[in-house]
Amino acid sequence: MLAFYLSLIDTPEDRNKFEILYQKYKQLLFHLAFQILNNTNDSEDVVQDTYIKVIEIIDKINDPNSSNTRALLAFIAENKAIDLYRKKKKRNVVYFDERTTRDTQQDVETVVLNSHAIANAIAKLPPKYRSVLILKFGQGFTTEEIGNILSMSKENVKKTIQRAKSKLEDALGEE
Repeated sequence: MLAFYLSLIDTPEDRNKFEILYQKYKQLLFHLAFQILNNTNDSEDVVQDTYIKVIEIIDKINDPNSSNTRALLAFIAENKAIDLYRKKKKRNVVYFDERTTRDTQQDVETVVLNSHAIANAIAKLPPKYRSVLILKFGQGFTTEEIGNILSMSKENVKKTIQRAKSKLEDALGEE
């Protein structure tokens, strides 16, 4: 797949930059997409769509190893995964992984309802709250790193995370 992507890029410098991005972040992007979609095939599609988008903006990425680049790729993947989740939700498509299908029918329904409720609640959060939650808990950034990425003070990040968690709890309580 990497060879296909590289064939879409004009300059050798951009090809080298893209190869670093691909090797360094493909697992992270898959993991992030899988957290939202809970489906391997859809998560792989999101990673591919993310890298297509990266090719479009490769000239704007200066340092493939910076935390800002990591956050940018994660943000793109998150939004693509949420878009796909919403698209699938409109069609009422529900996937079951192997572990789920071995459970009892009641357990299956509970797992599906809970995962959809959480993903839906996160998707409905304002972007500011959604971003800090995903950066903190989905990707493991520290509050200081999140502050640098989002240009916020450490204290503001902590308060935003607290508010985001509260909004998420409220949203889950309503459903």
